[in-house]
Formats: sequence, structure tokens, C-alpha cells
Amino acid sequence: MTEFEAIVHKATNSKITAPKRKHVRSIVLECYNENSARTFYMELYRRPLDTSDVVCWKSLITIHKVVQEGPKNVLSDTISRVGWFENLRDHWARFDNRGFGRLVADYCTLIIDKIRFHQAHPEFDGGLSLENYSKNHRPESIEVDKGLQTVNRLMDLTDAVFRMHNSIVSATPYNDCKTSAFIPLVLESYAIYILVVHFLTNLIDKVDNKEVMDFSIKRFYGQYQTLRNFFLNASAITSVSSVIAVPNLPPDPPKFIRKVREAPKAKPQAIPPPVVKEPPTPPPEQIPVPVPTPVFIRQTVPVVYGAPYGMQQQQQDNSMWGQFGSNQPFDPNLQLQQQQAALLQQQQLQQQQLLQQQQLQQQLQQQQLLQQQQAAALAAAQQQQQQQQSPPQISPQSSAQWVTFGDDAPTRQRSTSTPPALEKKEASVDKPASPPKSTTASSNTDSQGKTRVITKIITKTVNNTQEINALKARIEELERLLQEEQDKNKALTLKLSEREAMIQEVTSARKRLQDMSSTNDNYTAEVVKQNEQLREQLIAIRDWTERTRLQRLEKEFGLAAGSIQQYLSQLDNPNNMGNQEATHQLVIEDLVNHLQQAQRLSDLCNQEGDDLEMDIFSAVNTVSNSLKSLFFDAKGSSRLILDPESQSKFMDAARKIGALTQNLFESIRLQGGQCNDDEDRKRLANNFASLKTGINNLDALAQQADAERIEAEKKYLENGFDLDDVAERELLAAAKTIEDAANSLLAAKSKRAPKKEGDSPDVAEAILEAAMAITGATSTLVGAATLAQRERVEKGRTSDGGPLYRKDPTWAEGLISAAKSVAQATKALVDNANKTASGQEIPGGTEEALIATSMAVTAATSQLVSACKSKSDINSPSQHKLSNAAKSVSNATNLLVAAAKAVAAKVASEEDIDFDKLTVTGYKVKEMEQQMAILRLEKELEVARKGLSVIRKKQYDENQ
Repeated sequence: MTEFEAIVHKATNSKITAPKRKHVRSIVLECYNENSARTFYMELYRRPLDTSDVVCWKSLITIHKVVQEGPKNVLSDTISRVGWFENLRDHWARFDNRGFGRLVADYCTLIIDKIRFHQAHPEFDGGLSLENYSKNHRPESIEVDKGLQTVNRLMDLTDAVFRMHNSIVSATPYNDCKTSAFIPLVLESYAIYILVVHFLTNLIDKVDNKEVMDFSIKRFYGQYQTLRNFFLNASAITSVSSVIAVPNLPPDPPKFIRKVREAPKAKPQAIPPPVVKEPPTPPPEQIPVPVPTPVFIRQTVPVVYGAPYGMQQQQQDNSMWGQFGSNQPFDPNLQLQQQQAALLQQQQLQQQQLLQQQQLQQQLQQQQLLQQQQAAALAAAQQQQQQQQSPPQISPQSSAQWVTFGDDAPTRQRSTSTPPALEKKEASVDKPASPPKSTTASSNTDSQGKTRVITKIITKTVNNTQEINALKARIEELERLLQEEQDKNKALTLKLSEREAMIQEVTSARKRLQDMSSTNDNYTAEVVKQNEQLREQLIAIRDWTERTRLQRLEKEFGLAAGSIQQYLSQLDNPNNMGNQEATHQLVIEDLVNHLQQAQRLSDLCNQEGDDLEMDIFSAVNTVSNSLKSLFFDAKGSSRLILDPESQSKFMDAARKIGALTQNLFESIRLQGGQCNDDEDRKRLANNFASLKTGINNLDALAQQADAERIEAEKKYLENGFDLDDVAERELLAAAKTIEDAANSLLAAKSKRAPKKEGDSPDVAEAILEAAMAITGATSTLVGAATLAQRERVEKGRTSDGGPLYRKDPTWAEGLISAAKSVAQATKALVDNANKTASGQEIPGGTEEALIATSMAVTAATSQLVSACKSKSDINSPSQHKLSNAAKSVSNATNLLVAAAKAVAAKVASEEDIDFDKLTVTGYKVKEMEQQMAILRLEKELEVARKGLSVIRKKQYDENQ
């Protein structure tokens, strides 16, 4: 199983949990590396999609996410498999609502609808990204008909998402595996929402009549609240909101308003103040003295009551608020201009009111002057009346000031100070009067006329006094209004300064807000960029960690498998004697320990967590070490089994445990350490059960062999058979054999001609001397072994009887077989040395025979030393003597091997070829001969190795 197969297997396992994000991300990265999804779909085809509803459900969710996040070719590969989705939908649509069958059918329907949409609109990618769409399509290039068709199809796809949401909500009970489908559904629906808003916003200005888009806009408004509720439900699910940021739509949908291009509104101009026409100045009139004529001045300026400026200010404020509430942007300069215009108008009004007040004061002064003149005229009239009652002497000057009543009307003389109006009135009074007939009558008439004049003057004076009082009241009212207007002017000036300060503060605040907004935008962009970089780094670290974990897993289990193979090879190696002190009870304890360690490894693999990797590796090493101890003790304890068939079964059972342990390791390696689903747990349980069965079989064989060994020991004790005596006799016989071999070497050396002075050293003589040294050393070794055996007998520390490892005399009788082996190997060495010294031909080669027999002597010596030390005191003198003798044998054999190699070198030097005498053809002939010799020797070597292997295998099945 490759790494990608394992990832797909983990993402779509049968466990009722949500697909892990790291597995989906790894699949997306693999699709980007391959630029297609063919490998991903090939792995999905191998999954049990038609039998396991959970696996099929998680596969559909993974496909949806890969289509949204993967390259564009993934969408193409998915579109080409629409028939596969239809078959999958028809298959699962037959099941009831229990389980995931109905949900799988509905999800297949959603994916088919998405495929149909992308077939009709290939310009969109799998994630429906507005950013990728805008790269190749400008808003100005959108056609109205095609845009409305795209909007309606996007809304159809939104309805399909809503149907899938309703299916998930109605499928109770809920779990993370079901609700995990909300993640791609939320991303899909929000991308559709963004696209629909984009299209409607750009199409609203392109249509001539808004009624063309009313159907699409009303449909969008109908889907908006459903979409908002869908997002609210998704945000309430922890497993969804913890993975993605669920959008939060406002309560009101967006408005689509046409942007009509209108002319900008003109700035409001200040209302010009009304032009006050000053009344024409009346021509100056001469006030008659002592009978003045009252002057009545008409009010030319209209009186304004109430607070006209306040009403005007309120109208200006209302107009200002109307501007703020309009669509036009707020302009503080425009407001300042309006307020300045209002202040200018107010000042002009105040000037007009001040002018009116000045005119009224002038009128008041004229009235007061008129009253003074009238009072003077009244006083003069009263004085004249008194003079008439007692007529005084009137001087000509004073008489000239009064009217003479005795003359005719045309010649009547008047005072120069009498005004024309008074002359007309007096003339009208004097017309009906008849000329006086006498002086008394004229006096009475003159007195009556004066009385009438005085009465008129008094009446006018009273009227003028009333008008003066009214003018004073009016002046007071105007002064009060002027004070109010001045106060209002001050308040308006203060308010204007406050408004100017507020405008400046708002302008500065707006500038600071713009700066802060730009700073925040830059900071947000930087944070988003850093988040993207951190996310990419996190994904890279996660992928590297997962890849490193898998590599380490492969390495650890590869080392464990290699160790098991090495242990099996050592178990089959005949030179490996194992633990010579092992018993069957020790093997049983090793079996129990191995089973416990395997059980602990199985429990760790069944646990859930992220920090168990090192524990699993440690448990694997512990199981491997326990298997090594088991093999070592089993190999050593097999010597205690007397029956060859039982011994073979015992070893086969041990080998089977090694193979079952290797199968357990392989299953853990394939599943990635921990179990991911029920299939992994089932496979692990089966392998562990098989291992437990193998351990029980070996335990039964060990107990049976132990019982047979105990029975054999009882039999030996009952028959009185003593192996120690046999061992001592065999050692003495071996010593006798070695002594005879040494005598034969002496006899062969005496037959050789004596060496002359100046002759070169003889190799044959060196071989004889080395052989004699070996016979002497082995004789000493056998003697030391005999002495050690006697010490054991005396101390009662004899060894167990019976064959030890296999049906071979070397290993069957312990010390006895070791003694026989030393005697036989020494004898063979002496025979080969005699043949070499006498020049006889030895089959297989002279030097090869000497080296082989020397190695046999060394092996037999080591076996004899091990047998003697097994139950002896290591501090006894006999043991020291035995060790020294063994070293002597080793040194002597080394000398013999060196002599044999000298013989081979001499033969090789004699066979050296003189290349100077060879021609080109001779070179080729010799080269072919050497190649043929190499091939022949390689073939012989291979045949010899196979023969040795067959011989060693036969030794396990045949008795000596």
C-alpha cells in the first residue's frame, strides 16, 4: 500500500466520524501535483462504495471538497464521471431513511446538479470563486439575457443546497459524520450568494426597464432569509464553526438601486434682503407762530411683530437638515456659507430697524417742538383775550401781528407767520360773515373767531399728545425688539462659532478616521498575508511531519522485520547452541512474556490519541527482544528433548511464532500504527489470535518435553547407568588415539633424508612439525579434560544425560562426543600431514585438506572446552590447565595453516606464466582458459555449498 492509498483509505474509512482535514488536504495536494484527479478516483473505485454507506458518504464529502479546493482539471475529471454518480444515486435510493443510504442518494443528486451547472457555464471554477471569474470577465461585458440566465441557474443550485440541508436535518440522530457535509455546503452557498449579488448589481443599470429583473430580484429576496437561517444553523454546530468561519448575513437583504446620472444640485444662494425704500423727505415747512399747524407723518416702513429672524433661522435649519437627509454628501463649507448669508441678512434687518427708530425719534422731536409752539400760541391767545376784556393801548407794532377785522376781505392783512393752510381755514370761516355795521359788532365777531381758532388749536394739541404717546410706546417696542434682535445676533454669532469649531473638529476627525481606516486596511492586509503564510507553513510542517512519521514507521518496522529474520537464521544455524542452561520452564516463562508484550502492543494500536507513536515503537522493540530471548532459550532447551520427532516439532513451533510475530508487525505497519477503522481492528485481532494460538502450541510441546525428560531421568536412575564413567573412558581413548597419531608422525619424519647445511627450508618438514605440535597440544588438552571430569565426579556436579541438540555424536553425548571429535579430527590431520610430507595426492587439494582438518581440530577443541566448563569450577587448577592447552592447540593449528598456504603459494609460483613469450593469440587463449577455470570453480563452489546444506539438513532427520 502506497502512501497516497493509505491517505485515501483513512479519509474514507468506515468509522462514523468526519473526514480529517489533514487527509483531505493531502489529497488536494496530490491532485495539484498530478494536475488531475484520476489517481484519486481510481483509489475510490477500490473502496466498498456499494456496500458501506458510511464509506460512500465520506467519499462524496471528500469529492465535493476536492472539487472546490483542487485544480480546474479535477472539475473536468468529475464532469466526465456523471454517469457513475447517477448509478451510485440509483443504487442507494432503494434504501430506507435509516443509516446514510438516503443521504448518499441526495448528495449524489446535489453533485449531479453542480455538474450540470458547470457544463452549462464552464467559465466558473469548482469553488465558484468571484475573484477567479473576474480575472477573465469584466462587469461591463456581461450581457443582460445571459446574465439573467446565469443568475437563475445559480439560484437553482442554491435550492439544491437547501434540499440537501433539509435532508441532513431530517436524518436523526445527528453526529459529526453527517454534519460534516455542512462545511462544503456553506462554502458553496456563500460563493453563489456573492456571485448573484455581483450579477444583479451590474445588470440593474443595463436594463431599460427594471421590471425585467423583478422576477430574479424577488426570487433572490425569497432565498435570502432561508440562506441566513442556514448559516445560523451551521454556526451553531461546533464541528463546523471550528473549521470554517460561517458567514453572518444582516437581517435585511441588499438593495439593488439604479445609479441614475443626474446633474449636481446647485449650491443654495443667500436670499437677498428686501430693498427698503426710504420715504421721500418732505419739504421743509415754516411752522407758524403763534398758531402752528400740526404735521402728520405716515409710517412708510411696515412694522414686523414677533420673531421674523427666528422663523427664517428655523427655515434655514430645516433646509439644512433636508440637505443632510438627502442623497447629497454633507458639505461643511456650504453650511458655513449659508450661515454667513443668514447673518448678513440679520444685520441688514437690524440696520433697517435702527433706521426706523431714528426716523421715529425725529418725528418725536418735531412733535415736541410743535407742542411748544402750540403752547406759546395758546398763552398768547389767552393774554390777548384778557386785553380785549380790558382794552389796553395797543402799539402799532403789536397791532401789526394780529388780524384786522374792520377791512374788507381782499385787503385783509395777516401775520407773515401764518401758514397757508391756516389762511385757507380762516378764509373759509370768514366767508359767511357779513361786513360789520358797527364797532361793537366787529369786536364780538373778532372775539368769536379767535375763540374758534383757540378751540381748534387745543383740539389739535390733544390729538398730537395722543399721537406722541403712541409714538413713545412704539419707540419703546422697537427698542425692545432691537435688544431682542441684538441678543439673537449674539446667540447666532456664538452658535456660528460653535458650528465652525464643530465643522473643523468633524473635518479633522474625518481625516483621522480616513488615516486610521487606511492604517487598519494595511494592517488587516498584512495580517491576512501573514495568516496565509502561517497557514501554508503549517500545512507544509504537517505534511512533512506526516511524511516523516510514515518514513520512521517504515524504518522501525523494517528493522523489526530484519531482526526477526536474523533471529530465525540464528535459530536454524547449527553452530548456534543457544542457552545451554535453558530449561523448558524458562521457555514457558519466555512465552508468557512474549504474549504479554504482544498484548500491550495490540492495546496501544487500539487506543486513540496523537502521542502514542513513540510508545508503539518502544512496544515493537520490546516484542522483538522478547522473541530473541525466546529463540535463544528454545534453541538451548531443545537439547533436552530425546525424541527427534518431538524435537523437530518443537523447533517448527518456535519458527512459527517468529512468522506470526512478523505478520503482526506487518499488519500494524500497513494501518499506519494506530487502528483507523473497524477493518484495522479486526485484522489486528485476527493476527494477535493466531500468535496466541502458536504460543499455546509451543507451550504444550515444552510441557510435554519436560515431562518426557523427567521420565528419562527416572529411567536412568533406575537402571544405574552412569555417563561420567563413559566420559572418562572416552577421554582416555581419545588420548590413546592422539598418542598413536603422534608416533606415526615421528616415524614419517625419521624416514626423511637428513637436511644438509645450506639447503632451503622444506615446506613438508614444516607441515610435519606443525602437525606434531598439534598432536602434542591436543594430547595435553585431553589430559586436562580428563582431570576436569574426575573433579566433577568427585564433587558430584555431573551433567544431564541424553542427546543435546540433534542426532549427531558431536552434540549427542556432550563431553563424550567432544572427546571423540577431538580424537577423530586429530587423526585426520595427522593422515593428511603424512600424505603431504610423502608427496601423495589428496582429493580436493593438499592445502585445502590441511586447512579443513585444522579448522575441525579447532572446533572440536572449543566444543571440548565448553563441555568441560559447563559444570566445573572456573577457579580450579584443572580449568586453567584446560584453557592453556586450548590456546596451544589454536596456535599450533595456525602454524599448520600457514604452512599449507606456503605450499599453495609454491604451487602458484611454479604455475606462473611467462607473458613475454606469448603472442596475441596466446594472450586470448590464456584469457579464455582463466575464464573457464573461474566458471568451473564457481560452479564447483556452488555445488559444494548445496551439498553441505543438504548434509546439515539430513543430520536433523537421521540418527548417527
